Amino acid sequence: MLSYNINFNLEALKDTEEVYEKVKPTIEETKIINEISRFLSQNIMLSNSITKAITWNAIREWQIRNNKTIAYVRELPIGKRLNAIKEMFSIENKILKTMLNHPKDKSEIIIDIAFEKAFKLFLNYIYKNNYDR
Repeated sequence: MLSYNINFNLEALKDTEEVYEKVKPTIEETKIINEISRFLSQNIMLSNSITKAITWNAIREWQIRNNKTIAYVRELPIGKRLNAIKEMFSIENKILKTMLNHPKDKSEIIIDIAFEKAFKLFLNYIYKNNYDR
């Protein structure tokens, strides 16, 4: 857990959470939302629903950018699957940074570190669970 307080715009976080409460993600989206947000929440102190909301936004943006559903990712070979997940983490990082109050510099650095740690935790999880297709 990071000890530095990240200066979030609480209204932006709340708005994101409220939008997510109305969303009905697919089974595949729910699985990946739960996986990614679990690792992220270990590094950034946000409520589970806010973390899931931001993750859902990142997945939705990834699907639009790539014109693919999230189910497509599960069928990829491990290297390409990890690249897709890393891209989702990156999108989520950028989304979260838009929800910062000033001064942003230190908070942005902490968010970058938190996302790197979260992705490493995700990689360890993949390795330990033999996701090697």
